[in-house]
Amino acid sequence: MLALLATVAFAKPSVVVSIHPYADLVTQIAGGQVAVHQLLPSGASPHTFDPTPSQARLLAGADLAVMNGGVDDWLRQLLRATAPRVPLVVVAERIPYHPIQGDAGAGVNPHVWLDPSLMEEAIPVLVSALSHIDPADTALYQANGAALRASLRTLDEELTAQLAPLRGAPFVPFHDAWPYFARHFGLDLVVTIEPSPGREPSPRYVADAVAAIRKSGAKAVFGERQLDPRPAQVVAEAAGVKLATLDPIGRSDQSYQDLMRANVATIVRTIAQ
Repeated sequence: MLALLATVAFAKPSVVVSIHPYADLVTQIAGGQVAVHQLLPSGASPHTFDPTPSQARLLAGADLAVMNGGVDDWLRQLLRATAPRVPLVVVAERIPYHPIQGDAGAGVNPHVWLDPSLMEEAIPVLVSALSHIDPADTALYQANGAALRASLRTLDEELTAQLAPLRGAPFVPFHDAWPYFARHFGLDLVVTIEPSPGREPSPRYVADAVAAIRKSGAKAVFGERQLDPRPAQVVAEAAGVKLATLDPIGRSDQSYQDLMRANVATIVRTIAQ
């Protein structure tokens, strides 16, 4: 009985996170002092994901939930249904930024995590949330948060320098995950291949996209690892441009910083050549 009580008393706080970029940032801040659980599996799209019953049970035992907002509202709905007591941090509702309209009038575009300057703004929010559920380790979270903010500033400077020669270049991503990225780094987002994630574009939309790509002088179309590659392949072939693949979410073995570096390397390699 005493052993059981000791186990419960010293159990790490549990944080459930919707998607990998935030799971990694929370992990970097936490320094091993919390258990971080990511709901979206590697390779899945947050736009088409349905949480499982086992994930609902995991959420019921959490001390904190973290999500972006918009793309992962399934976490908000699951929380309301199964664990309304668990505090929730919605990053896109807690950071200052200038909203961009989504494709097809779909409200505010939520993909803020692909702008590293906005993720720097998110770090104090995450530090505060972790400190609230684990006050004893506040100093650790604050120190790790400060180091992470410095790392993100360095990352931003590095990526800005790499993309500087492409400033103003036409950019054709698969869906509307990339407008904050494009605005921050000065790329000209011409058109997206799939205006509604997970739904194949109409033949008319494809024809218009091909015409826009040809007119812009874009050199490439970028598919995404989590979504069906066929529409991007069709458009790239019809427009006579290169095809490459970006990853807005990342893998479980990849830091947020390395995810951003990999995407920028792909863009530079594909467009600059």
